[in-house]
Amino acid sequence: LGYCPEMEGGYDDLTGRDFVTLLAAMAGLRGSGRTAAVDTAIERVGMSANADRKVGGYSKGMRQRIKLAQGIVHNPEVLILDEPLNGLDPVGRAEVARLLTALAAEGKCIVISSHILYEVEHLTRNILLMHHGRVLAQGDIYQIRSLIDRHPHQIAIVTPEARRLAARLMALDYVLSVKLDRVLPDRVELQTHAPDQFYAHFPEIVTAGDFVIHSFDSPDNNLESVFRYLVNP
Repeated sequence: LGYCPEMEGGYDDLTGRDFVTLLAAMAGLRGSGRTAAVDTAIERVGMSANADRKVGGYSKGMRQRIKLAQGIVHNPEVLILDEPLNGLDPVGRAEVARLLTALAAEGKCIVISSHILYEVEHLTRNILLMHHGRVLAQGDIYQIRSLIDRHPHQIAIVTPEARRLAARLMALDYVLSVKLDRVLPDRVELQTHAPDQFYAHFPEIVTAGDFVIHSFDSPDNNLESVFRYLVNP
């Protein structure tokens, strides 16, 4: 079992390498094997250049990386991470996300607790939504989204023929409303209670009407909106 907590304290006088070595020793690693494991873990989290600086002088992002190094140094089968991307800059977030994806591909079980839902969504398809200790939903984003189909599903389409497309969409019995954007005249916004049916039918509508579609997006197909709907039904 490996663990990377959100908060930490008490190790500021140690260098990053000493910190990871200490936790590796506590995990039972010994001798040259421990030294090699520490070096590998530090390299995997991108901290080789700063490993011999004291933790007290690290930025928040560097602290996150070195904490992750101690979590993986003993090659655990299960890795529990609490807000692992907190404090990292965009490049750091992408690098750590790639590392976690690689660890998962190696067969590790990784459990991530995070309030940054869009990042969780890009890391895994197996999601558990909790609120005040209560499980709201579990599954991938599409399975979870299906639980809230009583809420209208919003879809935005950008096309140079917005009015003609809007008229065509209004004729569909499973489309609840269609709105043209006053600021962006090429944007059509619709609401439907049957998103799967609309997604299946929409290519036929585009082909039959010879519409040019510049973009197609649903702001409801994300964890943030699902969580909001489930918390405030």
